[in-house]
Amino acid sequence: MLSSADDPAVADVWTSSDVGFVLLVHRRDDGLLGEELYYSVRRESGDWDSPDHLSGGILGTDVANPSAVENALAGAPMAVAAESESLILTGRGPSGDEGELVHVWELLVSSQVDVLDIELLSANSGQTPTSRRRQVTGPFMLLVLQPGEHVRVSAMRGQNTSLTPLGDALDFHHPG
Repeated sequence: MLSSADDPAVADVWTSSDVGFVLLVHRRDDGLLGEELYYSVRRESGDWDSPDHLSGGILGTDVANPSAVENALAGAPMAVAAESESLILTGRGPSGDEGELVHVWELLVSSQVDVLDIELLSANSGQTPTSRRRQVTGPFMLLVLQPGEHVRVSAMRGQNTSLTPLGDALDFHHPG
């Protein structure tokens, strides 16, 4: 995740149709690790707007140190490291400037996990849930839900051509 020079690094990227989020991790001047969350909107032309800063803070775990991550998880395959809500301007609305409330979770993930299986649960009980699989790219992953969305996230380990669940699944829902 962080290079040996501790340059800022992209920890994870989350996209949902025309809205994208980037989670950056960086070493602060005081030596602690910090995180910054940005978002951008893709216009009809396909170009992304300049990113806007949503939040930032100090990480409670040194995600650049694998043993610190495993110690923080205390045997769990994943845990919520941070949670926030933000009103973002998407330009989707009759006047083009209406905001949309998004709920963001930053997940700390064990090195044992290869894939996050994200089961999209419908508010309508008659619909069949669908899944989205995300390769784990590091110990810090994003989950962003828009109003009305509900998901169940399972940590999975890849073995040959099959996936084995690790630990219990976590449920997340956007209350809006």
